[in-house]
Amino acid sequence: MKLSPGFLTHESRGEHITVSTGGTEWSGLIRSNPTAAFIIECLKSDTTEAAIVDKLLEKYDVERSVAETDTAAVIAKLRSIGAVTE
Repeated sequence: MKLSPGFLTHESRGEHITVSTGGTEWSGLIRSNPTAAFIIECLKSDTTEAAIVDKLLEKYDVERSVAETDTAAVIAKLRSIGAVTE
């Protein structure tokens, strides 16, 4: 899976946003906390949910179950707006 080419990301002064480019059915922007932004950055290259969880565990001091739940929730929201391609 990968971030859809119809979405761009930007970080400015600690604020992380993902924006639809207009070539998508969903229109708007997403403001992300650092964890969600990290997950979205991982989606810039082809990856799996398990690989993202492993990267979260390397970066943050968090239980695997929490990383799995958070990753699944972020990816589900991104899928619901068409921001993830399989």
